[in-house]
Parts: sequence; C-alpha cells; structure tokens
Amino acid sequence: MRQYIIFTILLLSGLSVYSQPTPEQTGSIYYAYPAPPEVYTPAPEGYEPFYISHYGRHGSRWMTADERYIEVLHVFDSLYQRSELTPLGIDVRKRLQQVWEDARGKSGNITPLGERQQHEIAGRMYHNFPQVFRGDAFIDARSSTSLRCAMSMSYFTEHLKELNPALHVDRRAYQRYMDYIAYTSPEGEKFSSGKAPWRRDFRDFEKKNVRPERLMASLFVNPDAITNQDALMRGIYWIAADMQNVDIDVTFYDIFRYEELAGIWKTVNARMYVCNAGAPLNGGLMPRCAIPLLRNIVESAETAIKEGTPAADLRFGHDTHLIRLLTLMQVEGCSNQETDMEKFHLAWQDYRVSPMGANLQLIFFRNKKNEILVKLLLNENEVNLPLESHTGPYYPWETVKAFFKEQLKQDETEIHPATHSPLSEDTDY
Repeated sequence: MRQYIIFTILLLSGLSVYSQPTPEQTGSIYYAYPAPPEVYTPAPEGYEPFYISHYGRHGSRWMTADERYIEVLHVFDSLYQRSELTPLGIDVRKRLQQVWEDARGKSGNITPLGERQQHEIAGRMYHNFPQVFRGDAFIDARSSTSLRCAMSMSYFTEHLKELNPALHVDRRAYQRYMDYIAYTSPEGEKFSSGKAPWRRDFRDFEKKNVRPERLMASLFVNPDAITNQDALMRGIYWIAADMQNVDIDVTFYDIFRYEELAGIWKTVNARMYVCNAGAPLNGGLMPRCAIPLLRNIVESAETAIKEGTPAADLRFGHDTHLIRLLTLMQVEGCSNQETDMEKFHLAWQDYRVSPMGANLQLIFFRNKKNEILVKLLLNENEVNLPLESHTGPYYPWETVKAFFKEQLKQDETEIHPATHSPLSEDTDY
C-alpha cells in the first residue's frame, strides 16, 4: 500500500518513475517505437470523438549520413590490412560490412520498420476513434520537408485511405510549414551550438561517462593506434543502437558491457535534455521554440471546432521539436527540472519521450450539448496535464486552451524563418 501511495504521488507531481533502461533503450532517440497499451479509459457517458490533432516523429530510419558508417568501417579496414585486429575485431568488421551493405545509399531515410510503424499507428488511430474517420471526412496532413518525414506522412495517410477510401486527404510538405513544424529561434541555435558556455562542463561529464579503453583493447591489437577512441566508441555505439530499426539480423550489444552503453546514453540524454527539454540550464529558451507549433495546434483546433473540418490535423516532424512541444505543454513527465547533470537521467529520459515513431495525439470529444473534452496520448499512452480534471485523463477544452495560451504568452520574439533547416532535428543524430 505504501509503495502504491508513493507511486501515485510521483504521477501526480509530474515526475517520471525511473527504471534502469534496457540495452535497446540506451540507444536514446534510436529506440524503436514500443508497443502501446491495449486498454484506455472510456470517455465519459455521452461523449464521442470528432477531431484529432497530432504531431508525429518520423518512423525508424537508417543513420543520417553514409559517412557515419564509412568512418567506422574505414578504421577496421585499415587495421585489418595491417593484421592489427583481434579475433573479435575481425568478427566485428564482418558485421560492419553487412550493415554497410544494407545501409549504403539509404542514410537518413525511413526503413521498412519505420514504414510499418506509421502504418500501424494510423491503423490504431482509425480503429480507436472510428467516429473521426466517417464517410468523406477531411484529413489535413503537413510534413517537414525532410524526406523521411514526408514518407512517414505518406505511409500514415495511405493506410487511413486503405481503411476508408472515401476519406479526403490533403498532403503537403512545403517550406512554409517549417515555421511551426521545425522552428528553432536564433537564440536557440546559438545556445545549442558547440561553442555555448555550458558545453565546457558537459565535455567533462562526457569524459567521465565515456570509457572506451576496454572496448578498444578487445577489438584492436594496438589500441593506442586509435587517436580518438571516444569518437570511435560513439560511432560503434550509434551503429549498434540503430540495429533495432533495420531488418537485418546483426547485433553489436555483445561487444559492450552494459555500463558502457549506459554511460554513453547518459551523455546523449543530458544533451537532449539541455538542448530541448526542461533543463533549468536553458532557462526555458528551448521549449519556447515550440511556441509556433503550439499556436498552430490551438488555432487549428478552434477552426475544427467552429467549422467542423478538418476531422484531423496530422503533422510529421522531428524528435527535437516534439520534445520541446511536450515540455512547453507541460505534459506529464516531460517538463521535469533538474540542475545536477549527474541526475539528469533520473529526471528525464529521451527514449521514453521520443523514440523512433514518437507521436502526440490530442483527441477531442463532444456531447450533444456541444461540451468539449480533450485527452492526450503520448506514444499512444494516456498522459496528464498539470490541470484539475473530474473525468480522469479527459480535460475540458476551454481549460486546456486557457492553459496553453498562458504558455504562448512567453512569446516575445519575432519568428525568423531563415533560422531553421529541413534537418533542424539533428541533434537527432
């Protein structure tokens, strides 16, 4: 009973309940989309869904550039020619060659698993809220100009059309939508840069947690020949993490000790937390980059409520922008604050908030009196807002709208369209 009370207090306070990550979860934002729950809290009597507002990260993908594979494989090839690989190193080189053959020329693109993720998320949305997709309902879909996002939009909406061919779906991936789908302020770009003052302490944190000596000695006859062991270890770590996103039977987790994976993850998680989430170190600067996106969500919902269309607004973007949005909205477990870098991973976990295929869904319900409730799903899990509700995860829209508008009042700067790029996610490695 005492444990239940403590757990309830943690949930009500918005704190995440930390558990040691699995090896796959130590892959950070490369963690493949987890299976969602099968049971949800029923809507209050008399309410049925009529509108969905959504922001989704692209599905699983290969790493963002061919060079990220080539640089690691080049080290192994060079030392193999000089007979300086250990037996394990020779075996790892063979695995890397298999990985490269699969990834060559596909870097940055959505994988077959990513296609299936979008297909399945769309299918569950359709079957969980069929009233939204009746008849010739209008679906407005907008994407980042990044190809993986546009393809995610395509796979998602294609399945909706398969389920109901009468749906009217408008799909667009224009540069003009980047001002809210993938916006970063000039101040945010500067804060996130490698020259930012906070990076000095962060580099010390990295040195403490990234320990490549044992791994290098297991792979190379003369590990001292590797001039930047930290960088090589990270390169192998990212390839290892991405194996869960591709359809080849290769793993690298056997060459790592768990504490080595966890150490690297803590550094990645810390940087994602500082550059995107609720870390006091950023003074709220990075979550405020999501103000244009939150404004679009509120205004689009108001239009849908008043005019009856569209039935759904679907947005497809990137991990960093979703993380900032969730922090700005103060979604349960997403806006936690911690000042001690050694404890960042206890307060906030990137793999929980934004795995591959991550998504936020706002489901709107209406009764015959035209009273409107909204429920939030993060990665298809019901989540709470720091607001009072007498109907579980269902909140009066007017209350939620007023709360969101308070967050929008933080906007004191002009939006500068030139400060973003189609790949402005890329702290999404």
